[in-house]
Amino acid sequence: MINIKDKEVRLQLITKYLEAETTVAEEAMLHTYYMENKAEEDEQTIAQMICMEHADTNLLSVKGAEEFDRIVAEAKAKPQKARVRRLWIGGWAAAITLLLVLNVVTQRREEPSAVFNAVEIAGCIQQLMTVEGVTSVTASPVKECVLVTAQLADGTTKMYIMNKGSEEGSTSMLAIN
Repeated sequence: MINIKDKEVRLQLITKYLEAETTVAEEAMLHTYYMENKAEEDEQTIAQMICMEHADTNLLSVKGAEEFDRIVAEAKAKPQKARVRRLWIGGWAAAITLLLVLNVVTQRREEPSAVFNAVEIAGCIQQLMTVEGVTSVTASPVKECVLVTAQLADGTTKMYIMNKGSEEGSTSMLAIN
């Protein structure tokens, strides 16, 4: 026998009611309880809803209510399989996405060219462009350094290797031709 006066029991029945899983008898117990007893503050809204729904219990026969419950139960059972399938697909998609992201992050960490940031490379290019006779400068990160090529107005090229200096934040340029 269900002790409807126990608040925990009522809360369990309310949860079942909101998920359309209560039987006709359980709904009738809730209705009877709330008609005869004042609902606690946190139960007032659901009590009003239950009492309004069951205001005229003669409108629905027990057989009709049981048929309604059977239809709702069938409808809930079918989407469950699709929901599980969607969860599996979503899980696999999330796992693949995570692997791709970790792969990209790992590759970025392994790239030695990350030793220099874009601001440092741009600063080097800007300094070389101020040298008289330089018409263009290209920079290509290679391992832990940057290979810098300056094109001169007379058609010759000068190559430099940009390295990190011994002091933090400093860089050095080594001419290689």
